[in-house]
Amino acid sequence: MNDLKQLNPAQRLFALLLCLLMLAAGIYSGVLQQRLVNPVLAPLDNQATQALKRSLMLSSASFATARLIDRGIAFVSEAEVGVGVASVKPGQLLKPLQDMAVRYSDLMVLAMTSIGLQLFLLEFGKLAALPLFGTGILLCSVTLLLGPASWRSASTYLLRMFIALLLVIRIGVPMAAFGVAELSDWVLEPQRMAAEALLSSETAALQHVEQPMAKADEGSISWLRQMAAQANDLFAAVKSFSDNMVEKLIQLIVVYSLQTLIFPLLSLWLLWHLGRWFVYRPIPTADATATRSILP
Repeated sequence: MNDLKQLNPAQRLFALLLCLLMLAAGIYSGVLQQRLVNPVLAPLDNQATQALKRSLMLSSASFATARLIDRGIAFVSEAEVGVGVASVKPGQLLKPLQDMAVRYSDLMVLAMTSIGLQLFLLEFGKLAALPLFGTGILLCSVTLLLGPASWRSASTYLLRMFIALLLVIRIGVPMAAFGVAELSDWVLEPQRMAAEALLSSETAALQHVEQPMAKADEGSISWLRQMAAQANDLFAAVKSFSDNMVEKLIQLIVVYSLQTLIFPLLSLWLLWHLGRWFVYRPIPTADATATRSILP
């Protein structure tokens, strides 16, 4: 730095342009990205990718569970218990719960979309962020050094914007994904596992309840007894299922809303405002004076 200050303005300009040329060569040859940036950030990228893939797998499994719940409720809703000409469908009481299960499956689709978008941003950051935003940084730097004085304010803001985008996409997104995964595992994972285990067991028990079938060699009295016993099992299953279903579905909806939607969106919102502050903060007068001092 002291050696740079001892140079005259023309020599300083030449040195800065030479540094930009070396930076451009490192970016476009792939050396800077493949030999320096990606290896340094590889541990963070791997942890973020593993966390997102695990969340995607859990969301897919939860979507399958939601569809299983929907089918289980549909089975009970169509089951009839009757005597003579009268018949009752006790499962019709579960129609609101079936609608909630459908909403839950829709939320899982939205969650998988959110996770897929984050995975895309991770891959985009590893492959294209440095060449794309690095080009903008180089162009703005050249414009700031060689352009007219009227362009310097706009060039400074554009330079900050490209730097902020590079840092947010390449570092901020992996850190946010990993941080959300760690926070979710610490706070939400026990509730999610308990709720899904109970829902799976309740749905499996509900699907095992079947209607009695009359056989040719049995009398009507025997069939009525079987039907009465099966009706009791059916009503008991419906009651147990309805008592636990609403609470657990709401709990899972809250957990997945926080884990795959609210927390990621909140982290991206914070990164956005941090980058916005970096771009739009006032340009100190000293910076402009220092920039003019290096020009011939």
